Amino acid sequence: MLKQFSIILFFTCSLCSYGQQKELLGFLKNAAGEPVPFANIIVHDTTGTQKPITFGYSDGEGHFSLEIPSGLTKVILNVTAIGYQEKEVVWQTSQEQPFTVYMEESITKLEEVVVKARKITDTLNIDTEGMNLSKESTLRDMLDKTDGVILGEEGGISYQGKQINKVLINGKEVFVNQNKIALDNLNYEIMENVQIIDNYKNKFTLDFKRIRDPVINIETKSRFKGVLKAQVDLGYGFKEKYGLNGKGFFFSDKLNAFATSHTNNIGKKELSEKDVSASVKKYATEELDNILYPFFIEDYRTSKNFVSNNSLTFRWQGLNSKSGLVFYYGNIHTERKVEYSTFIADTLVKRSGSRNSEKGNFISATANYSHILSPRTVLQNVLSTIGIGFRQHNESVDTLFVPTINSFGVRTQDAPENFTISNDLKLTHLLNDNTAFSFDLDYYHERNTRDFETRLTNIDAGDILQEGSSTKQYLLAQGNFNFRLRKATLNTGLSLTNNDEKGDLEFLNNAHEDSGLKRNIFTLGVPLSLDGSFKNLDYSFAAAPTLIRTGETDNRSFLKMSHSLTYNFEAQNNLRLGMSHSYQFYDINALFDTIVKSYNHKIINERGKHLEQFSVKDEVSLSWFNSNVARSKNIHFTYRYSQEQDFLQSVLDSISDNVFYYSNRVFDKNRTHTISAGGKKGIYLGPSYHRLDIGAGLNFMANRYSTIFNDQYARAENNMWEPAFNLNFLPRRFFMKEITNQLKWNHLIFSVDGDKVTQQSVTTNTFTVKGHGDKINWNFDFEYMFYNIDRDKFSVPDCSLSFKYDVSDTLSFSLVGRSLLTLFQLNNYNFANTLSNGNTLTRIRTDNNLGYLIFYTSFRF
Repeated sequence: MLKQFSIILFFTCSLCSYGQQKELLGFLKNAAGEPVPFANIIVHDTTGTQKPITFGYSDGEGHFSLEIPSGLTKVILNVTAIGYQEKEVVWQTSQEQPFTVYMEESITKLEEVVVKARKITDTLNIDTEGMNLSKESTLRDMLDKTDGVILGEEGGISYQGKQINKVLINGKEVFVNQNKIALDNLNYEIMENVQIIDNYKNKFTLDFKRIRDPVINIETKSRFKGVLKAQVDLGYGFKEKYGLNGKGFFFSDKLNAFATSHTNNIGKKELSEKDVSASVKKYATEELDNILYPFFIEDYRTSKNFVSNNSLTFRWQGLNSKSGLVFYYGNIHTERKVEYSTFIADTLVKRSGSRNSEKGNFISATANYSHILSPRTVLQNVLSTIGIGFRQHNESVDTLFVPTINSFGVRTQDAPENFTISNDLKLTHLLNDNTAFSFDLDYYHERNTRDFETRLTNIDAGDILQEGSSTKQYLLAQGNFNFRLRKATLNTGLSLTNNDEKGDLEFLNNAHEDSGLKRNIFTLGVPLSLDGSFKNLDYSFAAAPTLIRTGETDNRSFLKMSHSLTYNFEAQNNLRLGMSHSYQFYDINALFDTIVKSYNHKIINERGKHLEQFSVKDEVSLSWFNSNVARSKNIHFTYRYSQEQDFLQSVLDSISDNVFYYSNRVFDKNRTHTISAGGKKGIYLGPSYHRLDIGAGLNFMANRYSTIFNDQYARAENNMWEPAFNLNFLPRRFFMKEITNQLKWNHLIFSVDGDKVTQQSVTTNTFTVKGHGDKINWNFDFEYMFYNIDRDKFSVPDCSLSFKYDVSDTLSFSLVGRSLLTLFQLNNYNFANTLSNGNTLTRIRTDNNLGYLIFYTSFRF
């Protein structure tokens, strides 16, 4: 079926066209005439900028095969290999092929294991000329206009469906799991060339993988190399709003450094949870995610929002080693007023008018080191730590409508803290040209504490004081053999893990008994994987038969799997099919017998009932990505189906004595269908070649799960539709450089057993105009939102602007404003949203909106 579908797509879709190509064939040899295998080869043109054209590798016999544009008369080959000095060769395309490049040996003789480059080019040179970019434009602005690239939340970048987690500067890894910092702080002004390199291989990596994730490589202009550069922005504005921003960088062949600092009271956050927690994410608990979340959610619906985000990155790379050090620091203080309405089906059971504040700080550090220990051995180590302190204070007036109407005041304080440290050690040894052995030793430690207090403010009743703590210690030891086959790579080994978790939750005023939990999970697994290519088909099959042993339960077995097939019609045009089968134990912090959320919200569980159970998740996905630069069109489509068996859900059981009693129960299935699709077509108009981009997109989600209504099992369903239509006009030789209009409709329906309970639709139209000149850079946004929530209709218009004037190369002035109609009380701002959680619905409403108008002075050094 997949083959038939692929053939149909091949003949019906417009394929990418990159013009005629010429094959470049050659050999790499040392002074003794022996082949030099597994070398990195980058091909540049011979212009003054030496723009990279393509990227590839030599095979085990020293052969290489690359494709270059046929119109070039000569190119420059830059060749690097561990054990050899870097070589640069100018090759005339009229010369006889294949030709030979001789490499000189250096002291280190480690063989870097890579594979032969594909005939389909692995390098996309981003054409920025037609993007109407100003020198202030960021990497985010550039990639947002690049066909085949999709930018997600928190700095996520995907290219042709593959995730990008590295941004290179002049070929050196500088931003590793730091996408948001790179996207928002690297300006077009410093960039000479930008490429996306697919199947990129780090020269310190020793394996035989043929399919790898892509990276972004930025070649900087010469005046930004080997020179320390800095910028400071000082701003103050209407209603005492302020901003203090700074960044500095130093890029060179060996040492690269980048620093950012952002402090403001307008709620603008510059760090992402994805980046900060990347080094510990694979072993982190849900509790750590919950504590970190408020530091990174960018929410302007507040009355006060102080933010301080700081980062410092150092990367050093020599001939035989490389090291890196990354620091993050964050501090927040937010205040907001929110109204919450809680429904069971369509019945209102509770309404809360809430004033809450959140304050806290975190610090994170990651150190990584890679070293060539011997001619065939590489050591890699990553050490990471996170420390978090957080305080949340909430005061509310709650009105209960069931069984009778009753109102009371509640004050709640929560103070969670976290400390996490992890270390990942990997030792890889090349046994021979076709076999490698690696040993991984990972250690992870996480400790969470919680001091909680809640009381009624208008009724004389006892306070509830609760104190909790939980720890997780995780150890993994894994040995792997990696075999290079003729056209594939086989991996097998043995994996041992031990997960020891403990938790205590006690009531300090002895109103209830203490609750203590502990569990130990030991697994023994045999990882097996096979990946490779057959003509235009890339395949990856991975399975791990696993034996699971816990304290009170008999040994269980599980087969973890992850498979993918990718058919590459041509460069920038591929069809991918993926599937996975995995398991996850429930978070121990959700299993205590009594968990207090507020005075009238308690979760009552049967102690230890689900402590040694886990949920099973299956996922299947189908995606197609087609970008045709020559025809200015881009199409992407992704369908994903996931099913979670035996999932844990918090449901409302009863209401008694003005208290809502919930429980965390296990239900059979939670199914989700998602579709993400979009397309764009560019049209050139008139003799001046003005460009008009017409685009459309669709996001769809259907979530169906089991729950309980009126003491009976029921099927709940969430359906969300979000179509969008975009027009983007880029005039040439005009003071307006870009005019954009986006119309988006978000429609949500919640149903129980097929009966519609509630629906919500939000229509948003955003009109944007941008312009820039030699000294001026400006943009203006007008947004109109129309809400329709169960026959409650209202609209909210608003606008934002920015204007910057460069007095000189070192001094600039700018005016930046957001939500100006709200700021000057020219609209009646309102926000509403509906969320489903188990068998309840929560409707959120607020009139808080943080608008600002700030005058900045910028200094460059």
